[in-house]
Amino acid sequence: MGKAPLKMYEKGILMNKKTTIVLSIVTVLSIVLSLCGCNNSKKTDEAFNFCTQFCEDVKSGDTGKIITYFNDPEITQDKLKEIIAPSGFNSEEAAVSASIKETLNYKVQEPVYDYKAKTATVYLSWEEADYNCDAVRTADSVTAMKSAIKTAPASIITSCVTVDLNGETPVITDPKSVIDAVYAFNAADHGILPGILKDYYSSGEWVLAPKGVYTNTKEIGVRLNFKKDVMDYRYVPGITYTVAAGDKVLFASDVLYLSDKSIRLDFTPDMTGPEALNEDGFFKEGKYTVMVFDEHSNDIAGFTCEVKTVPVEKEEIEFEEFSNDQYLSDLIYEFKDSELMSRTFVYNSGWWDYDGTSVGKSAFGSDTTIIGFSLAVSNENDMELYYEYYYSEEADFSGISESKPVYERSCKPSLYQDLACYDLDYSSGDINPGYYGLVVYGDAAKKHIVFTASCMVVEETSAEMN
Repeated sequence: MGKAPLKMYEKGILMNKKTTIVLSIVTVLSIVLSLCGCNNSKKTDEAFNFCTQFCEDVKSGDTGKIITYFNDPEITQDKLKEIIAPSGFNSEEAAVSASIKETLNYKVQEPVYDYKAKTATVYLSWEEADYNCDAVRTADSVTAMKSAIKTAPASIITSCVTVDLNGETPVITDPKSVIDAVYAFNAADHGILPGILKDYYSSGEWVLAPKGVYTNTKEIGVRLNFKKDVMDYRYVPGITYTVAAGDKVLFASDVLYLSDKSIRLDFTPDMTGPEALNEDGFFKEGKYTVMVFDEHSNDIAGFTCEVKTVPVEKEEIEFEEFSNDQYLSDLIYEFKDSELMSRTFVYNSGWWDYDGTSVGKSAFGSDTTIIGFSLAVSNENDMELYYEYYYSEEADFSGISESKPVYERSCKPSLYQDLACYDLDYSSGDINPGYYGLVVYGDAAKKHIVFTASCMVVEETSAEMN
């Protein structure tokens, strides 16, 4: 009986030892797990920071930094540059590429760490402008397209990478897949003509001068032809051209855009100064060269023609005879030049009643102090015209070809809102009753008549007639 308490005590001693062992194991496991958790967190942070820097370098497009993520000797900086900023891009392609690149943004998701393999799986979420949205696809110029890209909704690109954390520094497996996905917009078809416009040029010829020789001409023209597929693109560079006589450049055009696979480039007197014309109003003799470029100053083609001149006889002045009633009821005029007629708004032209003395469509009272014909033309017209007024006491203007003009001047169009007018006025000295003939020339030598008109000044004053 005296040993029983001792057994209980010994049992108690044994029980305390077991408890101590269990507690020790739990403590060790807790420490180990704690250490593992700290190590996992450290590796996760390392993978996150590494991927963040990788994305920043990809976004910047700095191939000098991006190449450091590759261990593949087949991948070079030059190959990366061709993905990020292709060397074959023309300026339009490069501008659109840069606009999309500016919209790039990224977000690195929380890495998932595999402590056994010592690798981390990381999802990278990229945002860029949706260059396939309607606003971008329907833009009618590269400038408009760039503006549409800035306000386009975002398109999401998701990439999954594995980061190997076994070595001293992290390694991303297959970084090129990310670069290919992010810069896929450089391989997309944006409707921009690739290369340079000269690659699409097929032929050219002089207009109205198959052998390149013009005689007594006021117009030189070249027709350029391009390959049919040039019109398959939405954005095609514009064209500029210069015209030179010898070494002197007479004209440099603004940018012109193709609306068809061919385009005509003209040179006319209103595009240059009077020094380019002879006394008959034709281009002076000599060699003329037309050089054609795209809007980025890349040459496309060059053409040289010869201009010859021959003497021109002065055209005879003639006026048709009309009755007084016709002068009162009708507008009396005649075009002698089809080019001038094509540029004239006939319904806005006529004898102008400056001082309220008009008594008919082609008639004035004897109290008039000025008579003048207003020839309305398009705003673009700037050619100088030369005119004379002849006086006759008879309606048939007999002997007018031997007469001298009573008034002569030259003028250019004056602008009036939506049109321009040649104000062919006579306001010098007394205007006597009789018939007045207006002769308009297209050349300073006054040999080529382009327009005539006539009016009547009656014996009565305008008040007496009305």
